[in-house]
Amino acid sequence: MSQGELSNPMDLVDEVCARAGSDAGLKARLLADPRATLAQEAALTIPNGWELVASEATNGTVRVELANEDIPEEYLDLVSGGTTYPDCQGA
Repeated sequence: MSQGELSNPMDLVDEVCARAGSDAGLKARLLADPRATLAQEAALTIPNGWELVASEATNGTVRVELANEDIPEEYLDLVSGGTTYPDCQGA
């Protein structure tokens, strides 16, 4: 899936996490600095007040989560409808 086909920022995060499943260098960068890695890999700018946490599951998949308890109101439309920050599955 190309970035042009992805319209939701969460889809971009999911795509980067999926690629990290088969790219050890990308996985290491994503786990070490998810904000910078998402900016570089998906041209995705995460607001400064948002804290991201990346973790690796026992099966090797990478998950990126928003650590903040509250999402600023202007961004609620990104997660409305029951969508949560993605559980990124590796390839």
